[in-house]
Amino acid sequence: MTQLRARLFRFVAYCPAKHTINTMRLSLNTLTGLALLCALGMSVPAARGTESFEQAKHGKFTTLSTKYGSMSCRDGVAEIGGGGKSGKSSLRMFGGQDTELKLDLKDTPSKEVLLSAWAERWTGQAPFEFSIVAVGPKGEKKIYDGKDIRTGGFNTKIKTHVPAGTRSLVFKLTSPENKGLRLDDLFIVPSIPMKVNPQVEMASSAYPVMVRIPCNPVLSLKVQTDGCLNPQFLTAVNLDFTGTTKLSDIESVTVMRGDEAPPVLQGEKTLQVDASQILGTVKLSGASKPQVPVKGKLELDPGDNYLWACVTMKEGASLDGRVVVRPASVVAGNKLMKVANAAPVAQRIGVAVVKHGDFNSKFYRIPGLVRTKKGSLLAVYDIRYDRSNDLPANIDVGVSRSTDGGRTWSDVKIAMDDSKIDPSLGATNGVGDPAILVDEKTGRVWAAALWSHKHSIWGSKSGDNSPDACGQLALAYSDDDGLTWSKPINITEQTKDKDWRILFNGPGNGICMKDGTLVFAAQYWDGKGVPWSTIVYSKDQGKTWHCGTGVNEQTTEAQVIELKDGSIMINARCNWGGSRVVGVTKDLGKTWEKHPTNRTPQLREPVCQGSLLAVDGVPGAGRVVLFSNPNTTSGRSHMTLKASTDDAGSWPEDKWLLYDARNGWGYSCLAPVDKNHVGVLYESQGALNFLKIPYKEVLNAGSAR
Repeated sequence: MTQLRARLFRFVAYCPAKHTINTMRLSLNTLTGLALLCALGMSVPAARGTESFEQAKHGKFTTLSTKYGSMSCRDGVAEIGGGGKSGKSSLRMFGGQDTELKLDLKDTPSKEVLLSAWAERWTGQAPFEFSIVAVGPKGEKKIYDGKDIRTGGFNTKIKTHVPAGTRSLVFKLTSPENKGLRLDDLFIVPSIPMKVNPQVEMASSAYPVMVRIPCNPVLSLKVQTDGCLNPQFLTAVNLDFTGTTKLSDIESVTVMRGDEAPPVLQGEKTLQVDASQILGTVKLSGASKPQVPVKGKLELDPGDNYLWACVTMKEGASLDGRVVVRPASVVAGNKLMKVANAAPVAQRIGVAVVKHGDFNSKFYRIPGLVRTKKGSLLAVYDIRYDRSNDLPANIDVGVSRSTDGGRTWSDVKIAMDDSKIDPSLGATNGVGDPAILVDEKTGRVWAAALWSHKHSIWGSKSGDNSPDACGQLALAYSDDDGLTWSKPINITEQTKDKDWRILFNGPGNGICMKDGTLVFAAQYWDGKGVPWSTIVYSKDQGKTWHCGTGVNEQTTEAQVIELKDGSIMINARCNWGGSRVVGVTKDLGKTWEKHPTNRTPQLREPVCQGSLLAVDGVPGAGRVVLFSNPNTTSGRSHMTLKASTDDAGSWPEDKWLLYDARNGWGYSCLAPVDKNHVGVLYESQGALNFLKIPYKEVLNAGSAR
């Protein structure tokens, strides 16, 4: 499972003024790539002149052309890499002894300007020295001393004056070898009084609001300014919640400054917002009118100011409701500002089943979801106690239970504990990547997971099925609707060919066929390390288990359904990217045929897990097959639910429903909630979120656009 790259920091140059720029920042997970600081200002308009290195070729350089001039350094000092504050690229400056990076300015500023940036060290080791030197007619002048730049977090603000007449900037760094500094977004602002663009732009997308998550974004406003002298202020954003299903389900409304991307949880850390970036917060307790004025005094930055209206929901808010909001007006620069396209937006209400900090765990991933014979919803997932990394790690399989259609969920419980699989081995290295199914004949609930002892998936070896040689396929079951779970059962010896390196389940859920056969999707890696999606099945209620053959090389995480004719369809993640591999077997995986939808662009994917579900008896539709995944070929965003009414024979675009547009980890799992709703448990940004979506909204998605 590919880790998401975190976004870096921001670098901006402003004109002199009493200007404090405390940008809202998100504490982020693992970072790559870096960015350079520089900037001087002349007649380039605000943020619209930012050099964010998006067009630069990745890799090390000795010279680099930018919007503001030419950068130069000796070989090995700097590179353009992946990941950035405002895009996908940024610049990294490497240390060593007295390394330098020079920017020769294309235009010389006639007046003093203010340079600011977000920065971080990516080493805590000594020595560390960083400075910026301005070179002009009067020689060199040190204008910034970075001795106090903090390690990690990109939360150190660089802010310094650049003298008039400066011809070049020199960035000097001393640090341990292959360590250094990260910076981004070169920006120039004209030395003129600030003016506010009289038209405010509104933007929104599918941003569901989650119970148990603070500051859920619902829409953004972009206020643009030119100049930086005599800064102007935002003093009010007037919001109208007319149309909201139940106003009392909203606890509070906050307007804050942020970035173009919506403020969300990221990685293992929670959202952090400088108080100076919050315009105001309004508690809605007892509110009877839908008009909500959010007032305060927020100094506007030169360039683009992104303002986010966010809501915090009350515990127990109805998942059938919507938060509907539109910006009625904005007051900035002592003037009432117009809002372009200020139409109401409606956001779904969901709930974070588990999130950072629950059960003393830093992270949760890999959702599985089923509806039991008693009508309860059971969610399984990785409890990643220490960090977000995959196995081997300190991971158990957790379970949460809902008996009210997903509105509320039980506290985290353990379904599978790696220490109980084989106590004779002592400390092991986690159990995770769960899948779950319900035996419709007996009501027993089965969970499958990968048990790791000493090594990763990639470190598993062929020729030996023991825990010391390869990852193990383990099961556990519950006979009381998910309240308690059996001791884990190791079925590796029953199912894995010794010539394979590893065999384990596909995360999500499995199925119980009409004849009672239990089926989990799975994958094995052959002796050469090539992955193949397959199935693991039992025809005797779980007493014995067997494994099929591979559907296609380079396929991994998969889901299965039973088609109307009794055959099994497998829908698999493919390492080749672009779209899904789809196959059909009529003999429990002994042989496979390609399905007509194999590699269809209707099932595009960014090389990520997806979820497949067949539901019979949908009102007005009969049998419906549903598919959920990131509907994109790059990144993991635009979580989309797709419906097929011809037994997965086609996936027409008028039956595609975008349910969360934001970047996330991309895994999801579908299960029926009741006769009218499907539930989706999916990875967001640090939480596993649950939404309850009417079938009719997916089937009629095209008419709602």
